[in-house]
Amino acid sequence: MKYFHLSLIFLLIQACSSGLEKKQNFEEYTGPIMEADTVQIIYSDSAVVRVIVKASKQYEYENGDREFPNDIYIEFYEADGTMSSTLEANSAYYTKEKDLYKAEGDVEVIGYVDPRKMNSEELYWEPQKEEIYTDKFVRIQSEDQISTGTGLVAKQDFSSYRILNPSGTIYLEEDSTVQEKPNKQIKTDTTKKKKIEPLN
Repeated sequence: MKYFHLSLIFLLIQACSSGLEKKQNFEEYTGPIMEADTVQIIYSDSAVVRVIVKASKQYEYENGDREFPNDIYIEFYEADGTMSSTLEANSAYYTKEKDLYKAEGDVEVIGYVDPRKMNSEELYWEPQKEEIYTDKFVRIQSEDQISTGTGLVAKQDFSSYRILNPSGTIYLEEDSTVQEKPNKQIKTDTTKKKKIEPLN
């Protein structure tokens, strides 16, 4: 009887230890802490709007990073208020520490200073440097030619660019039309935010 009692105590201690190990092995929640629908982020300089970032959904993380899982649409403006270029992609991620946007999936940039369109699968945008760049394949179409290559560095208004490794240029016999300025409408007066609680 005494032996049975000691065995029972041992089993209880073992069960408690196992429970503590499970708690110690529990991973800390690293998911988003905030979710927002229909967002608009405005960058301004001396009270003049220079960039507008629009997305149908945004996740915000504890470290300040932001994720745009469904889409992203960015409008770049000149100091006089005219739109100089746009950037559109299937998704994007913003890293606060580096102040860097990474756009992915069917990325398209349209420039209006010198009409041209660029397509790629991935593109980075640095707001501080006002630059866009990629190391992926790019296709650039202007009114009279199509250029392709790998890697690109350009101004965010797409007024000038450099393909790092050009692969070819096709000259067009007839003028090709670069898309007219889009009028991307995303309502912002119904923005909803909600906290995302970590799983227990």
